[in-house]
Amino acid sequence: MSATSYGIIVEGAYDSAVYGAIIRKLTSPNVHIRSFECGGKPKLMRTFPDFLEALKYEVAGAPVEMAIVIVDADGQDPLTVETNMRSKIAGRHYPFPLDVRFHAVHQAADTWLLADTIAIGKIVRTKVTPSYRAPEELQHPKQEFRKLLFKYGVGSTPLVCSRIAQEIDLEKLSETCPRFRVFRELVDC
Repeated sequence: MSATSYGIIVEGAYDSAVYGAIIRKLTSPNVHIRSFECGGKPKLMRTFPDFLEALKYEVAGAPVEMAIVIVDADGQDPLTVETNMRSKIAGRHYPFPLDVRFHAVHQAADTWLLADTIAIGKIVRTKVTPSYRAPEELQHPKQEFRKLLFKYGVGSTPLVCSRIAQEIDLEKLSETCPRFRVFRELVDC
């Protein structure tokens, strides 16, 4: 069962655009999503408990159904990053019916966008090469993604990233990005 309202706490505008579009693609185009952008990973790690408090009143004075804190693991073990985040709210209780969930993307959101070059091609309006069989293994996915878009004369903006995420093939993404499969289960309960 998917939630009808989500609160997502992310590092920045690109993340908000990508994860918001993917959650809508996984659930419903009309799902309510409130996104808080923290201005980078260090600030997110310090402030996400405060943003969780704000999500208690997001839907007409009531809490969102599910809160998700999403961060780039930047090559660290994602489970360790999630455990660290979870420990920051140990002992606190939130009124979200589907709880607070944590997700660390293996590298960065860009890995998920690189998983489907056909979706990228729809936005840049041409066939895109190369294709990436294991984008989560890329050491510098942000640079690779930006370089790829630049090659086709398109800048990497939150709007472009959102449009690619809207076009992405979720099955292809599931096949090539193991951490996306975890995210999909987390969102879809």
